[in-house]
Amino acid sequence: MKIPAPRLTSTTLAAFAALFFTLLNYAFFAEALRAHPFRGESGDWFLLTLPFFIFFFINIFAQLLALPFLHRVIMPALIVIGAAISWSSIFLKVYFSREILNNVLQATSAETLRVLSPSYVIWVVVFGIAPALLYLLVKVQWRSLGRELGWRMAWIAVSALGMAGIAWGFYQDYASFFRNNHGIMKLVVPSNFVGAALSKARMAWRARIPYTRLDVNARQLPPAPGAKRRVAVIIVGETARAQNWGLNGYARQTTPRLAARSDIINFTQVSSCGTDTATSVPCMFSVMDRAHYDEAHAEMQDNLMDIFQHAGIYVYWVDNNTGCKGVCNRIPNELITHRNLPEYCQGGECMDDILLTDFDKLIDSAQEKDAVLVLHTIGSHGPAYYARYTPEYRQFTPTCDTNEIHRCTNEELVNTYDNTLLYTDKFIADVIGRLEKRTDMASMVFYASDHGESLGENGIYLHGTPRSIAPKEQTRIPMIFWFSPAWLQEGDFDMQCLRQRAQSGSYSQDNFYSTLYALMRLDTQAPGSTWQQALDIIQPCRRAGR
Repeated sequence: MKIPAPRLTSTTLAAFAALFFTLLNYAFFAEALRAHPFRGESGDWFLLTLPFFIFFFINIFAQLLALPFLHRVIMPALIVIGAAISWSSIFLKVYFSREILNNVLQATSAETLRVLSPSYVIWVVVFGIAPALLYLLVKVQWRSLGRELGWRMAWIAVSALGMAGIAWGFYQDYASFFRNNHGIMKLVVPSNFVGAALSKARMAWRARIPYTRLDVNARQLPPAPGAKRRVAVIIVGETARAQNWGLNGYARQTTPRLAARSDIINFTQVSSCGTDTATSVPCMFSVMDRAHYDEAHAEMQDNLMDIFQHAGIYVYWVDNNTGCKGVCNRIPNELITHRNLPEYCQGGECMDDILLTDFDKLIDSAQEKDAVLVLHTIGSHGPAYYARYTPEYRQFTPTCDTNEIHRCTNEELVNTYDNTLLYTDKFIADVIGRLEKRTDMASMVFYASDHGESLGENGIYLHGTPRSIAPKEQTRIPMIFWFSPAWLQEGDFDMQCLRQRAQSGSYSQDNFYSTLYALMRLDTQAPGSTWQQALDIIQPCRRAGR
């Protein structure tokens, strides 16, 4: 017996879709109650109107999208995408924004597979694919054009009046709530995805601006007599947070090898430009500071690596992450995961030690030139923290050996994350050890993470929360310097002064550009120089005449 397909008018079907999305927004309602608990007081009653407000809000757009043929594509797609986003919002408290969309679009297949846990797949099937198929099964009853427009406008008017009535009755409560909880609307599906997509489209449109070359007259100052060539190794970390960094006084020693050295300059108060790789890495290498950073303009102008190349410095970028986010587009580079070496790689991802396979060869490729080598690590990238270290670095137990991190205890999760830092400590120490053996040059190591990470604090996991509301766990990062004896012998700056400033001062990724600019002997007084004295960490400690 054939079961007849359900029949609904276009406006009724759109209203049911709006109701479905309202129910899917559990994360928004849960966060609203956490931020403003209901105690039955006069200022709490607006909370009861939130589901109606969200329904009316979504229904207006659902009615506008209910167009012949087109709705059959748009609405099922939004249902599936909404379900996928809602899982992350409910269980990991991820706020979906343009930055998160950038990371999703730039994710490798291996990174995507790490996120596809059984519970995630089941959730998307039950709350995404199944409802989308049900939507497609409905036979839509279209009215005549005049009646269709009339009913459509009636539904939109009722929804608009409903929102206006709620606003009239609880305006002060709503205004206060959203002012104190800026960004909470990024938990509302599917509007958060639609907003992120529109913002991405606007950025793409703005990216059509002409390309701007910076520091075209960049040149290096002549070295002092007898000075050796300079080699700077920049290690861009991933998801390391300052709170768990052993050198910062964490209860556990997660950086034992670095702590055992007396020549590490550790900065205790450092903040990131963003809370995701796609923002922080380009911002870090851009001349723009965080307050003025613009993704479209950063992509269409030279960055620090380009300027080093202008000045005749040998540059190379080796990537063990999801790419350089545009920073290395105009310089020699390699995405080293493509080598897929079995001793380091599994499932399309590699341990960071793979970055050292051709380390000395790359340095020697510069011949007599000064060189800047960037190693972009996978570091502590979640949610599969257990895959970021080798068995000998599984020192803190029990561990969370799954990508469904919300199912692990806090102890298991923190143990696993701390083990990733042990491996990062080992990697940085190995880089320093290799450079120490190269007495034919003056070398330095700079390490900073791209952003931090949330490990369940206030129910938030991973990273990518909008910077304006992000918890400190996602914005406070570790940062260190190491200089070889040959570099220090040139006497450019007072090491003790730098140590004191590292312990007492507050810094950010804004300081990276000008500090490295000067350390590589670029002429800061050349016409068009983009060096900024106020952002150069070393400048206050520089000796006269240097």
